Amino acid sequence: MGIMIAWLILYSALILLSTFYFVIILLIDIGLFRFKPIIKSENIPTTIVSIIIAVRNEESTIENCLNDINSQKYPFDLFEVVVVDDHSDDRTKQLVSTFAENHPSLDLKLITSGDSDNDQAYKKRAIRSGIASSKGELILTTDADTRLNPRWISSFVSYYEKHHPEMIIGPVMFHEENTLFEHIQSLEFMGLMAATAGSCKMKFPLMCNGANLAFTRKAYLETLGMDDDLRHPSGDDLFLMIKIGKQFRSKTIQYLFAKEAVVYTKAKRSLHDFFSQRLRWVSKSKGYSDKRIICVSVITWLFNFILFMTLIAGIFNLHLLIYSLILLAIKMIFEFPAVYRMKFLFGNRMWILFPLTQLLNLVYVSLIGIMGNVLPYKWKGRKISPVNRNNQG
Repeated sequence: MGIMIAWLILYSALILLSTFYFVIILLIDIGLFRFKPIIKSENIPTTIVSIIIAVRNEESTIENCLNDINSQKYPFDLFEVVVVDDHSDDRTKQLVSTFAENHPSLDLKLITSGDSDNDQAYKKRAIRSGIASSKGELILTTDADTRLNPRWISSFVSYYEKHHPEMIIGPVMFHEENTLFEHIQSLEFMGLMAATAGSCKMKFPLMCNGANLAFTRKAYLETLGMDDDLRHPSGDDLFLMIKIGKQFRSKTIQYLFAKEAVVYTKAKRSLHDFFSQRLRWVSKSKGYSDKRIICVSVITWLFNFILFMTLIAGIFNLHLLIYSLILLAIKMIFEFPAVYRMKFLFGNRMWILFPLTQLLNLVYVSLIGIMGNVLPYKWKGRKISPVNRNNQG
């Protein structure tokens, strides 16, 4: 009798979680297919833009990024670039200085990040220093290892001047994939981008990426004192999104579904680097204050974890295995349209890897969801612990 009750509880939990999870995915699907092609504006832009790039040991990538910025089809008198060096110990600063000397028409400034010896919020303090040294009405953030479309700035400005949101989330995608592992990461990351875009369109934004993000100076300054996001090493982008949503409402946070706005970066080459990246992303979850994000995060993790566990347990129980495989198949059916919709932005991908990606995603989401809150990780040559809370900044 006790075993029957236990099985009943398990099946009931799976059904309940599955229902909530599939409703979330369905809303994301609906949001993605509500995007319409953006009509390019013929108006002459007037917005002054500040591009903030926080860098640490980026000698292998920074020149490509700066070259892409120097090739932007946007009036040079309307934008500036602030590179914030986060105590690099390679040739990053020298390369930026040399680039500035060789390109005098580009308003490029190199500064050093504020002292963060008393906490682990290195990138957050670097971005704060960059914004404090900038003057633009619209602030764009990206990373040194990204490649940018020549119309990157103009696509954001055109959208901003037409709709006037307080934050614009831009698409990020992997490119130049060579190995099977990199192709799998690319498909998995498309899923994250799909969730980012779809949820934002449905006015419950769940994620954003600091590698491609725009926000107004007004929104940044008005939310600067809200909460204490410096207690958490990661999340410079997400915590700002949450604060802007609280202050100005979620409808002022919008997604730029445009090919010109896409920035590209490379997938991680090794499993170690991949897990370090994802541990860093998950480590900020302790600081979530948006009930919707907390709810979706918990439901997503529980669904993936329980489904993973039941697939393993199904080895010893045929009925449970069949039930779990059916749920996994339904999960793929619900999630594939969202990933496929991103084809509009990112082009064709190795769709044949989608089932394998889904299986591996179950494993890594289940494990990372736990480990990301307790295990230390390495970032830019620094060892960071999510357990040790930062001092208040």
